[in-house]
Amino acid sequence: MKVMLIGLDAPIAQRVYRYAKEGELQAIASLIDGGVYAEHCLVPFPTITPPNWTTIVTGASIGTHGITCFNVHKPGDPLDRTHQGFDSGDCKAEYIWQAAERVGKRSIVLNYPSTWPPTLREGIQIGGAGLSMNEWRYGEPPPFRCTLAAEQLFSTEEYPLATQVELREARGWGNLPPCRRALEADLPLAYRLAKYDIQPKTWYLLALDEGNGFGRVLLCEDRDAGTAFAELRPGEWTGNLVQNFVTSDGNKEAAFRCKLLELPPDGSSLRLYVTPLCALDGWSYPEGVAREIRSEGLPMPHGGFQALNLEWVDVGTFLEIVDLAHVWLADAAVYLLEGKEWELFFMHAHCPDWAYHAFSTKMDPLTAGSEEEARFYQEVELGFYRSLDRMIGRVLEAGGEGNLVILVSDHGAKATTHPFKVAEVLEAAGLLAYEETEEGEKVVDWSRTKAVQQRSCYIYVNLKGRDPQGIVEPEDYEEVREEVIRALYDYTDPETGKKPIALALKREDARILGLYGDRVGDVVYAINPEFGGQHGPHLPTARFGLGDLRGLFVMAGPGVKRGVVLERTVRLEDIVPTICYLAEIPVPRDAEGGIIYQALEDPDLKLDELKKLRRNYRRLQEAFERERALGHTYNE
Repeated sequence: MKVMLIGLDAPIAQRVYRYAKEGELQAIASLIDGGVYAEHCLVPFPTITPPNWTTIVTGASIGTHGITCFNVHKPGDPLDRTHQGFDSGDCKAEYIWQAAERVGKRSIVLNYPSTWPPTLREGIQIGGAGLSMNEWRYGEPPPFRCTLAAEQLFSTEEYPLATQVELREARGWGNLPPCRRALEADLPLAYRLAKYDIQPKTWYLLALDEGNGFGRVLLCEDRDAGTAFAELRPGEWTGNLVQNFVTSDGNKEAAFRCKLLELPPDGSSLRLYVTPLCALDGWSYPEGVAREIRSEGLPMPHGGFQALNLEWVDVGTFLEIVDLAHVWLADAAVYLLEGKEWELFFMHAHCPDWAYHAFSTKMDPLTAGSEEEARFYQEVELGFYRSLDRMIGRVLEAGGEGNLVILVSDHGAKATTHPFKVAEVLEAAGLLAYEETEEGEKVVDWSRTKAVQQRSCYIYVNLKGRDPQGIVEPEDYEEVREEVIRALYDYTDPETGKKPIALALKREDARILGLYGDRVGDVVYAINPEFGGQHGPHLPTARFGLGDLRGLFVMAGPGVKRGVVLERTVRLEDIVPTICYLAEIPVPRDAEGGIIYQALEDPDLKLDELKKLRRNYRRLQEAFERERALGHTYNE
């Protein structure tokens, strides 16, 4: 039996199930109809990306595998030092593909977060150093870096982070096409968030009035229409374009597309969107595999979501950008599944998470500005799910029949609700102190700070002898923790009159949440869903409005029941043991979950097979003894 695990980041599971049942998501509906799904899939806490994707492919709790939040804090480091949790070297648990390699089974890992550098040896890995292709969070400072650069907007109007340009009369152009009038603009590439230093490059735009107003532009390497590498009309995309870029790491080829968003007939304004510059290699194992993939999509880092937030693009263009990324993932999966040897396949798509961060608050009737706004963004939501469903359908078809298929998420999402800052609670309780720098910046005064919030759900005691700037004596450690927990529970939000804190535990008590060890805080807390952002410090059962933090879990394939809703609680730790049981793969050494027997047609199938094997072995052994006796051969 082959295994396919397809991951979606932060979908709202109940909405996915509903859309599928209503006929909007045919590929997902086929999995639901042909298998089982869980209404209560509980993900680890904190409800955040790196730890939970790691749990899915190790079967280990967060305390065991050690990826304890979006960022990781190493014991002995200052309390204000963390690094992003995308380094596979930080994972202390064995991955399922490592266990599978022990019996000669090969895996394909496609865009699966927190798995770089690769830990498989005989399989194939594409991406894993970030949340999407050509995105680097492994070994990089926040927020992330791109190979080669993030998206860019050229506009005559000023937009945040955009490159403002001027349309002027064209002068000194070679090979100018026949036209009534021509305008030009310089387009200097900004290389935002580039991983490398890149040699400056400027394109040149030529806008042409060919008798009916400005309706066509050429993008050129120089002020010569003969060097044009693209031609666009308003509302049009180019196809995939490939250019060479000189970087501090050598020459690199990158693919990209452009869309002419705005050019009125009078030539009074211009808006040109450029997707991220997507390097065509440097992110695969073995290295040469990346170059083999051909696609009309793009291996895109974080494309479209910031552009939507900054109002560079409309939602229609946003969905087109999203689809380019999904087309590439589908093309890559099809190529690998059809052309390479594999027994296990793992992939991840991050779109729902970014989308909900962008507009979940506008989508939920409880937080939207109007009913009309909520309905509009719910249609956008359905649009990106349709794109994902098309991707999933192609992946399933390429994988063939008879596979065990699991569709899963790391957590759900909700709207942004009332703000809550733990630091203000600690400061009011006299546990946290600040000072001002000469530049007027407010920073932690470690000489007066007893406790500090760190990452999504942890509070650390500033402990002498453990932390480099520690001031709390070891004998006062328990007292400070009690003060922290008391301050959290005592706090009432003055605007809402509600208690933000859902749970506050000492480290040793947080083991009930799967949190323990020296990479978690001295106090672990969770907040109620009426407070905070989309996910992270909220419990896996949290719900608000349309939002729901529970995970997505659908499973179909040989030996799995059909058309059944699982009543049992499914935990992400359960996925690896279930895969190993059905596909007869060694269980990774640190897996802690249980087999999801309630999903199986015959939970005792393996036991029955073992009984049959033992019975037949006994028959064979007895027959052998009789045959040997007939031959009067008694010597051993």
